Order: sequence, then C-alpha cells, then structure tokens
Amino acid sequence: MIPVLSRAQMRAFDKHAINQCHVPGVVLMENAGRGAADVISAIIEARSAGQPGAAGLPGLAARPSPHPIAPGQAAARAFWPATLPSGGGPRAGSVPPPPNGRRDVEDARAARIRAFPVRHVPSPGQPATYPLHARVVIVCGAGNNGGDGFVVARHLLARGAEVQVFLAAPSEKVTGDSRIHHDAYVDLGGALTELPPGASLIPLEAALAEADLVVDAVFGTGLDRPIEGHLADVIGVLNTATCLCIALDVPSGLDADSGAPLGAAVQADETVTFGHLKIGLLTPEGARLAGNVHVVDLGVPDRPILAHVGHVAEVIRKETIGAYLRPRETSVYKHQAGNVLVIAGSPGKLGAALLTARAAMRTGAGLVTICTWADTARAMESRVVELMTTPIDPARMEATLDAALAGRRAVAIGPGFGLDDRARAAVDHVVLGWNGLKVVDADALTHFAGRPEALATARGSLVLTPHSGELGRLLGRSARAVEEDRFGAVRDAVALTRAIVLLKGARTVIALPDGRMFICMAGNPALATAGSGDVLTGMIAALLCSMEPSAAVSAGVLIHALAGDMWRARTGSDRGLLASEIAELVPGLIAALAAGVDPLSI
Repeated sequence: MIPVLSRAQMRAFDKHAINQCHVPGVVLMENAGRGAADVISAIIEARSAGQPGAAGLPGLAARPSPHPIAPGQAAARAFWPATLPSGGGPRAGSVPPPPNGRRDVEDARAARIRAFPVRHVPSPGQPATYPLHARVVIVCGAGNNGGDGFVVARHLLARGAEVQVFLAAPSEKVTGDSRIHHDAYVDLGGALTELPPGASLIPLEAALAEADLVVDAVFGTGLDRPIEGHLADVIGVLNTATCLCIALDVPSGLDADSGAPLGAAVQADETVTFGHLKIGLLTPEGARLAGNVHVVDLGVPDRPILAHVGHVAEVIRKETIGAYLRPRETSVYKHQAGNVLVIAGSPGKLGAALLTARAAMRTGAGLVTICTWADTARAMESRVVELMTTPIDPARMEATLDAALAGRRAVAIGPGFGLDDRARAAVDHVVLGWNGLKVVDADALTHFAGRPEALATARGSLVLTPHSGELGRLLGRSARAVEEDRFGAVRDAVALTRAIVLLKGARTVIALPDGRMFICMAGNPALATAGSGDVLTGMIAALLCSMEPSAAVSAGVLIHALAGDMWRARTGSDRGLLASEIAELVPGLIAALAAGVDPLSI
C-alpha cells in the first residue's frame, strides 16, 4: 500500500508521533530535512557527473520542460549541463551569467576537494560523493517548512556545498523547533540574509543568478490562505530563476488538499515530500507545480500511526494489479472468459463502439457483441470480424434490449450512443433496470445530467467513468470547478449515485461507495487522444467478467495508463498515439504484470 494523506491527517500523524510516541518534533524536523538533503545530494551528484538527474534515480519519472530553448537562444552557462537529460531545460528567460560571474569549474573543484575534511569518505547508503559541487540557495519562511529548510542547509553545508539561506521574514519570527535549527545553522557559520517585508529582493535575484539550484522552504502543508504581498513577490522571484527548483513537502502556495494554487505558487522541478504523499500533489495542477515527487520517511514506523490517523487514498501499485491477474484455467471457454455487451455507436460515431468492443476483446473478454441502432449495425457489418452485432428496434426497444442483455456478464454503455429521446429511453432501461455489472460512459452519463440521484436507484452494480466535463454536467457545476477540487467532486458523485466513480484525467481518481479512493500516477499526455476513454470503458467491462468491481476498475485504469507510458517509451513522443494502439498493447501489459515484471523495463 502507498498511502496518501490529507493536510489534517498529516498534521495528526506528526502530533501522534510527538505526543503518543514521544518522538520530539525537533527530531521529526531533523529527519525530514536530512532526508531531503539526501535526495538533493543525489541529484547534485547525478548532474555533476552528467548523468540523468532525478530521472535516473530509482522510481522517478522524467518531466518534460515547459519552457524549451527557442531556436538561436543561447543556453545558460551552468554548473550542471544546461539541458537536463531528464528532458528539462533552462527556465524561460534564461540568459548566460556574466563572463566573470563564476570561478573556473575544474580549478574550483580541485581546491574544494583538497580542503574538504578527509573524514568524509563513501559509506553504505551515502547519497553522493563529498564535497558536493554546487551553489545552493535556500529560501525559508518563518514556520516549520522554513525549519526544514534550515536542516537541509546545515546538511548541505556539511557536505561541502556552497549554501546561502534567505529568510523571508524577520529572524525573531522564527520560533519553536524551527528556531533550534535556525540557530544551529547560523552558529555553525552558515550564511543567512534576512528579507523581511519591505526589503529589496535584489540580493535574492543576484544569488539565484549564480545558483545551481534553489530550495523552496517558504510554506508547507499548513498553508490554507492565498499568498499575497511580500511573500508573493518572493515566490515571483523564485519562479523567474533559471536554476533547478526543489520544493520541500509541497511547493509553496499549493493547497495540500485540493492541489489548487493559493494565489502565487512555486513552480518546482522536484518536490521532496515528508512522511507520505499529500493528496494535493496528485491532482493535474498539483503534479504540474510539484514536478517529480520524492517521499522521504520521518524515522518513525508508519503502521501504528497510520492505524490511528488513517489515510484518504492509496496509489495504485503494479504489484497489486499483477496479483489480480491470475492465469486462466486450461479448460476455460469463451463464455467463461467474459461475455460483454457494448451498447454504443450511432450514425457518424461508429468508431466509439468499435474501439470499446475491440478493447474488451484485447483485455480478455471471450465474446463481445455490439448492440446499436439498426442503421448503425448495418454500417458496421463490413468492419467487424471477431465482434458480433445486434440491432435495437425502436418500436420494440425494451424487448430487443432485454434479448441482447440475456446471458451477459457485463455491459459497457454510452460511447457515441446519441443524446436523443430514444437513446435516453434505452439508457434508462439498461442502466436503471438491468441487474448486472455496468460501465456507464460518455452519452449514457450525459443522459443523467441534472438527475444523478436516479443512478442511486439502479439495479446491479454501476461504474461511472466521466471526464471533468461529464462529471460537471452530472453534478451541475463547471468542468473548471471539478478540476479545482477533483477529490471533492468525485466524493460528491459517489454520495449521490452510490456507484464506483472514476474521474479521468492526469492522475485518474477512483472513488468507492465504502469511502476508499485510489489514484493512478501512471500515464502521460499521449493518452489525450480521441477514443482513449472508449478504450478504457471496454477494458473495464472485460475485467469485470473476472474480477471484483473495485479491482477491475483499478486494473483497467493502471493498464490503460501504462499503455500510454509504454508507447511513449518506445517512440519518445508525447503525442500521436491512436486510441486503437492502446488496446494493442494491453495483452503484453497484462502478461508482464501477471509475471511480476515492470512492463516499462522490457
């Protein structure tokens, strides 16, 4: 299990560790900061060696740069390679520093190695070779996140980095555990510049122009109000820096629960979060602001504390899905493998039905039939081989639908089916009246706009698969409002419909009627292609034939996302993927996951 915590749960986690487990808060802060320093040291080491930075560290995915260098634009002179091997490049507006702005790199390294204490020798678990060759700027706030920043500063200083800390507040505002670590850093000779409200930010701008990386330690998970004034200006300066930006816990300005920016927000390249993933990091906007996310432990056993404070969601793991994909019995036949009915398609939208049905076949259904309007069924006859079709007679709609539904294990309904009155009558008859496993998507969802409570009366089991626009129509709010609070929206949908609700998008969310939530961290922008959702609907319908519904939904979502990642790994592109190609990758992904092999390693 990879637990995901809310702001309140993480606060309760720390409180329980301090009050009930008697781990001092200053120790938790030390462990958090040291863990972050280890991650940062490893990134510095990889960059200095010309290796693939954070993307080369175990379990970390590359993030493409949002600001590529324009043709003819000179790359900034940097201590590390100017173009990040992980795909990132200098930030927008990057310009070379003045010719005399740095010492010669090789001479500087040689001098530092000669002067560094010999007690620093490689040891098991050491994240890098010391001394570290980097100029690091750390911007601290007056709260606990700033205290974490002072711990990071002290450890990087001890490891040989050139460290400069800027405090975005008067020093006397730093209290409690943060004050202890502030004083330790300063008394050990660490460089500190105060930037209280009203102070010029020119010294910070000058330091960032010469820095190899900046650490954001202004605000953490406790922030629950918009950032304004002086601190917004500080964040603005951080976002104009050309060096790598690493945030502590969450990027300053990010709501740790909703993932929405609270006014100004830091755009980080990497985020080192403490203890556990925060739910706000796993929204599309949170993921964009956080970049690659690293989790470091706090030096306390998780199980007893999590049993007390709980968690709001779990990340879907490959190992878990692999355990669901049991080998078939040698005696299995097509009806046992899965008999799926796809109620989809209309004139001009044949492709939606075909994509859904073929995805069900590729995911293991033994028999798939497309049930659609008579004129659409006739148009499909020459385009299907392994699939069967059965027409809906509008004059005998309920009878023809009941005949088509007889003996089916699962139904996928909605893709391209139409929004007219006859389509609505068919959708109501199947979704509300058929006592079986149903995946409700696209047009079928839209028919329940303004009346989501009707879904709570449905017979059988429902899986709803909306994107933010469809969920917004269902709930009577805008797609933007859904995106601003994805977790709240999906919870509301479950409460109204009593169904499993899958909110598609970057970091797909699955919410169950029993309160559990699951989040998929796989996938990439290549999946933003017409028909991708239809493929997912067919995959889930096929998996429902052999799995418990929550497992089928989680498996379908992860396999679908991994198909996008595998395609991108093979092509190197984040665009151009066809929906039909997703389904073609599914059998190989199922085989790899069932064998316990990471599909992206083969």
